[in-house]
Amino acid sequence: MRILLVDDDELLMEALATNLIANHYAVDVATNGEMGWEFVCLFNYSLVLLDLNLPDIDGISLCKKLRTRNYKMPILLLTARDDQEDKVRGLDAGADDYVVKPFDFQELTARIRALLRRDSQNILPILSWNNLSLDPRTCEVKYQEQLLALTPKEYALLELFLRYPKQVFSPGAIIESLWAGEDPPGEESVRTHIKGLRQKFHAVGMAKDTVQTVYGLGYRLKAAEKEKPLPRKKKSQNLALSGVNSSPNGDRSGSVAHRQATTSERIAQAWTEKFQAVTRERVAILDSCVATVFDNQGNDEFHRKARMTAHNLAGSLGGFGFPEGSKIAKKIEQILINQSFSSEDKEQFIKLVQELQLELQHQPFQTNGKSKVASDILLLTISDNVGFTEQLAKLAPEWGVKTAIASTAAAARKLLQQELPDAILLRIAFPEAEGLALLQELHYLKPSLPIAILLEGGTLENRLAIVHEGANLVLPEPVSCQNALASIVELVANSGWGAKIMIVDDDPQALQLLKIALQPWGFQLTLLDDPKKCWDLLETTNPDLLVLDLEMPDFNGIELCQVLRSDRRWGKLPILFLSAHQDKQSQNQAFAIGADDYICKPVRGAELAHRILNRLKRSKVTT
Repeated sequence: MRILLVDDDELLMEALATNLIANHYAVDVATNGEMGWEFVCLFNYSLVLLDLNLPDIDGISLCKKLRTRNYKMPILLLTARDDQEDKVRGLDAGADDYVVKPFDFQELTARIRALLRRDSQNILPILSWNNLSLDPRTCEVKYQEQLLALTPKEYALLELFLRYPKQVFSPGAIIESLWAGEDPPGEESVRTHIKGLRQKFHAVGMAKDTVQTVYGLGYRLKAAEKEKPLPRKKKSQNLALSGVNSSPNGDRSGSVAHRQATTSERIAQAWTEKFQAVTRERVAILDSCVATVFDNQGNDEFHRKARMTAHNLAGSLGGFGFPEGSKIAKKIEQILINQSFSSEDKEQFIKLVQELQLELQHQPFQTNGKSKVASDILLLTISDNVGFTEQLAKLAPEWGVKTAIASTAAAARKLLQQELPDAILLRIAFPEAEGLALLQELHYLKPSLPIAILLEGGTLENRLAIVHEGANLVLPEPVSCQNALASIVELVANSGWGAKIMIVDDDPQALQLLKIALQPWGFQLTLLDDPKKCWDLLETTNPDLLVLDLEMPDFNGIELCQVLRSDRRWGKLPILFLSAHQDKQSQNQAFAIGADDYICKPVRGAELAHRILNRLKRSKVTT
């Protein structure tokens, strides 16, 4: 489905477009009303998202124009104005819904899905090909009831083939269809996505030539003559722990909370890589306009620019995970609405700009400047010792820990269905089969989840059994609540949760696979497919560890590592090479110029995660 975004705030629209594309929508962006009208005349859209405050024609007028020309697609108005009169005017003009900035990306995409479901013209049938199916309403792809995790471009490519199963598409036609409104890539990108689609088909038992190459012409979908059925998997009692289906990336929590966290991570990464610098420039405009606006009140151009800057910040910061920053920007905008200012207005303005600068010093979705590892750990304590758990809950806030308590294994399973914690404290008294069984389930639920055991009694064999089932730490009882909390905080910190990992690889598909493999481990991932931008991105992200591909255009991994090792700031940054070159010469060359580790492709996600964790622990010891 194709969506048009019309808003002059390019920063916010680019972030929203990134989020929608990740949800398998095709997106076009127009920065003014006239451009939006031209797009509607050229293309068929399933939905138009329209800002009320546009520089040339206001959103309500454009909405009326669309409706008078008999365009039936749903229209969603998006604005920083929260006046009831504006809402009524917008709905009377033909809008289907109205969202006030700042907005939550999850809520906005849910409203978009609701509008698309409501529009009968967009209720599309499920597209099928033998045992393969694609549901445009839910954007789910299944083969023999098994869910396939496709990238947005792979999904769009498959949808194109399924809608026109007998047609041959040239690389140029595919580019025109999949990259409409974007800068078109080269034909090599088409071949990369075709290869990725074939690999995922083959992995689930489909024929290798399901996507067939018609030499000299292009590609088409070919019916597989014999498709290997998927082996039936034995149902494990461990799956009952989560109460939901496994997600495509291997994390078995599958809860709404987990999906929201994944979206938050994606937005936070986009903020760090691209939007943080632009936002700082906007705040700098406000900081520098005190003299031009308040002291030289006749400068209308600076006044207008400052007001528009505050308006854009108010609309975008909430969506980027800074709700308090959005409120501050709204207060600044209210001051700038006036044409003349008092000394009190100037003092209040300066104070608000300083508050905004302070608010933007921490990362998105954090309520203060501390990292989550130090200030927002969710700990699930599973123990029937009421006195201990009550005392632990009282002391936990002092350590930046939130607590959830379950007195039985059944109660713990129910809590885990609602939200996945950052760490678990489980009490086991030997001989106790139920505690060991629950420990096994917890480790199966998420292998990277830090688990500490309160052990009553037990021998060396008992400790070994606990460690084999996935425990990370054993605390013999009796133990004080203070020591238990200190141990949990240290355990989470050493687990790599929140560690900033930057990966440089010129293959976008390889980056996406690494992202899927590493996200369940709680890393903050920064992905870069252009090695020329490595230095600038290092400055803005300040990673804890760098992963480099060996062979890349312009600057290869060896050259990048040499430059970093010669720099005083980055000389001690842990650097891990991930390469398809398995020869000893390449490995020796990497270690000779300062690499900390060298891993040969292909590599399992768990192995790579453990190598990263081990390297992070060693770097903490040496610093």
